[in-house]
Amino acid sequence: MKPKFSIIKHAYVRVGLGLLGLVIARALFFSNMRFSEEFTGWVNMTIDKSVDQSAIKVDIDSYLKTQWFVDSTVSTQAEGEGTKLSIKTQVDNDEKVNVLSKDIQAFLIQKGYIASAKDISAQSITGPSVGNYMQKSAKTAIIVGVILMAIYMMFSFATIRKYVAPGVLAGVTVATMIFDVSMPAGMYGIWMFFNKTIMIDSVFIIALLTNMGYSINDTIIIFDRVRENIQNKGATKGALFGKIFEDSLWQTMRRSMGTVLATFLVIAAMFFLGTGVIKQFAFTIGMWVIFGSYSSIFISGPLAYILLGKYRKERKEMLALKTKDL
Repeated sequence: MKPKFSIIKHAYVRVGLGLLGLVIARALFFSNMRFSEEFTGWVNMTIDKSVDQSAIKVDIDSYLKTQWFVDSTVSTQAEGEGTKLSIKTQVDNDEKVNVLSKDIQAFLIQKGYIASAKDISAQSITGPSVGNYMQKSAKTAIIVGVILMAIYMMFSFATIRKYVAPGVLAGVTVATMIFDVSMPAGMYGIWMFFNKTIMIDSVFIIALLTNMGYSINDTIIIFDRVRENIQNKGATKGALFGKIFEDSLWQTMRRSMGTVLATFLVIAAMFFLGTGVIKQFAFTIGMWVIFGSYSSIFISGPLAYILLGKYRKERKEMLALKTKDL
């Protein structure tokens, strides 16, 4: 693709915008994050008879606070001739959810909402073990992924070690991966703010892990092209690294845009036609498609160019080049 503007000339601006977006995205996510029952704990009960929903909700909420379940949410819903209770709270393990379920039954009998446990026609509990397992698995996957990526960089880019440090490229790949994971999380945080039914669950974590894998792949493709151009154009003959990086980014631009468009169309169809977890998964992946493409082109190359110490050395020569000469 023929260059329309320079990417590398304004490397600090590109990286600065990325850093600002990263900070804002993380703030949006952490200020609005809300965990599903997979991470907290959940008790569902269905009472055979209709009760005063407002009264039972207030009573259960007050009882939970006296039992130190401060971060709890109680909701009620009429279900046929009965009443469904949903109690979401914060517990450390599955056993505490079992204890809570029995305590709620005893409390309902004490307050006269039910005569005995036989008045509860259905009951289900969910402990935080699933969420805890997902968190541990996600952390392990990230650590293993970063280690394997660093090893790949050390061997794959060893041929240009004299000109480009593989460790720098590995560091840049990790940085762009953090950006690619944080930006969709920030957009998810905005969605949670406007839609109280949207929560952080296992599907969200799976989507972020998928984003991480794709992020590493896209960034490495660009660096592969940088390596090829360094070998072909001969960095030892005075070629500007800035021009090599610029050429590499524009050479991969057409392929990236084509892949992004095709992927985004599929994800958009999943989002608008799907429901529930499919919609949530499509939203997170869709945000990665947008921001991951931006980071691969406008952050990875400029950041690597800066960290390699080439920006200051070649600044005058790069500014002297016209866009058409890039």
